[in-house]
Amino acid sequence: MLSRAVRQQSRAVVGTLETRTSHLGFGSRIGRVSIGSIQSKRYNSKLSDKPEEIFTKLSDSNDPKRNQFFQYTWGSWLTDDKAKKSKRETKFSIEGISTLVQELNLARTESANVDSSGEPLLKAPAELKDGSFALTHNLITKLIGSPNKKSDKLLIKSIASIHEGKHHRIYKVTLSTGKDLVLRIPYKLESDYAISQKIKSEVATLDFLNLKLGLNVPKVVAYSPNKINSLQTPFILMEYIEGDLLMKKWNPLAADSEETEAALKSVIVPISDFQEKVLSINFNKFGSLYFQDDVSGVEQVDLPYDGEENPLLKNRWRIGPSIERPFAKNKNQLSEKQVNEFNGPWHAQTPLALITSVASIELENAKNRLALSKAGSASKVEDEALLEKQIETFEHLKTIGAKLLNSKSKAIINAEELFKPKLFIPDLDPLNVIERDGKQYFIDFEYSTIKPFILTSYPNFVAYHGAKVYNLEEDIPGYAEMDEVEKQQYQFMYYKTRNERMWEVELNNRRHDLIAIASPHIKVLKSPYLQALELKDDKDYLYVEGAIVQLQAMWDAYVANELCHTSETEFPIKYTEEFLDQHQTDLEAYQMETVSSPFAATGGWIPQDMFETLKEQGIIVESENGDHKIETEKVLEEEEGEK
Repeated sequence: MLSRAVRQQSRAVVGTLETRTSHLGFGSRIGRVSIGSIQSKRYNSKLSDKPEEIFTKLSDSNDPKRNQFFQYTWGSWLTDDKAKKSKRETKFSIEGISTLVQELNLARTESANVDSSGEPLLKAPAELKDGSFALTHNLITKLIGSPNKKSDKLLIKSIASIHEGKHHRIYKVTLSTGKDLVLRIPYKLESDYAISQKIKSEVATLDFLNLKLGLNVPKVVAYSPNKINSLQTPFILMEYIEGDLLMKKWNPLAADSEETEAALKSVIVPISDFQEKVLSINFNKFGSLYFQDDVSGVEQVDLPYDGEENPLLKNRWRIGPSIERPFAKNKNQLSEKQVNEFNGPWHAQTPLALITSVASIELENAKNRLALSKAGSASKVEDEALLEKQIETFEHLKTIGAKLLNSKSKAIINAEELFKPKLFIPDLDPLNVIERDGKQYFIDFEYSTIKPFILTSYPNFVAYHGAKVYNLEEDIPGYAEMDEVEKQQYQFMYYKTRNERMWEVELNNRRHDLIAIASPHIKVLKSPYLQALELKDDKDYLYVEGAIVQLQAMWDAYVANELCHTSETEFPIKYTEEFLDQHQTDLEAYQMETVSSPFAATGGWIPQDMFETLKEQGIIVESENGDHKIETEKVLEEEEGEK
């Protein structure tokens, strides 16, 4: 067991964390850059704290002080820290972004691009001289301001790093007009192809949500899916939205009261409203959204959805390959050709193809890693026995995937509607919602995809996968006589159940035709697929296999009620007793490893302040190879001292 101090600090990892940031300000006439450190939140922070300034010449791109601005500082890892931080370094050309905004100003003022009032017309993304793209209709005074004179250049006044996220870093760019923009640069965690596809699709998705559905999302000013541009890195430059995170209102473990219900609804309702509007469009294929020119000629033929009357929008977007997580995450060793064998798009009449495709790409990835290891060409030391177990699990998922759900089932209420292609935003979360002037703005659309609603999951902030408790007194025998520690455990289960139930009530109020997704049986049937979407560690395959094993006991009943897409009552996977016993043993060992290992849930990542404190206390110690570990004996000594 960890000491009370370490346990409290460990819990902070999954709570609200302060981010380390840097500020970099410069003017074209001064020719020098100031770099310091301030505290901020997300990328809607008020940058009021004045940093300690360190100066470097704007013309000297090799000045080592400038590198501090690009290096990852939010936390450290117990193992492979240097390599993991290197992948999260977001170096870009400071001079290049100055060039970019000047090109944007030129694109904005070209007479062919503006209407009689001087505002840009709606056009397809325009390629700039440096290879990046601009959405010229968003180059409006409200977003970028207007120089005093037509001859004036649009300049960069300052740049500040304001958020180091899981997948990208956020910089705030202040223009000479006084307007602010957000520069988002992805970490090098995925292949160049995956990053390129993600940026193309996310920008098109933002464009669709804004222009077609009129939703409050950041307007994209410019972007580049690769490093062939003046910044020399992939990027998205978009609207900066000032305000407070909706998360400040979210208190999921608050005791029941009228005030609590109102507070919880103040978070759940606006996110439910947003989802309702997103679900209003039925698409013609499964995949992800792109601009028309970003998909193949074959994919350009089909309209993304029917009934578009606006000629400016009819040929603006198309459906291309899916950029859902399994087709990008941890697929660095697969070629573009290999990925494209599995990532769609898929015909609207084959909704379960998504499940078999996810199983297939994970299977291909594991086989590829195993082959490289056996050939002595792997980029890291592989556990070949573990990879062989992964291969077996994903073969099982591929076998059962096409049989899991029956799109024609009469036992599934409104099955036809549930299996239609709909846009799914995987990161609907109060952490990704900014409130300003009574309105909510949604800001994160990575990995968005078009899929059947029945195969989607609840937002993480309300989703609960444990045992459900709807009433503490009625559902838990002897609850009133329990000690406080036991009560707290059941209260946690009750509050999580309550929050998920509130989400389902809001869904039912808005889209009663889709409420069958709340069925416990539907959740069990799609669980193997959802577990495959959430793979983070090599041993997470155990949860996929466990979800398949769970189906075996109910398979006959599911087939008899036509919930499954098969008439065969015999379970598709042939398990031996030895296999099931070994799987249970491996799963229990992995769960114990996760529970007993500090920071296992974060992959060994620790917030930097906490890391430094624990190292000073001797709880984190450095080994000979440069990695770190938790010093168990030191922890035990502290626990004895507390007693």
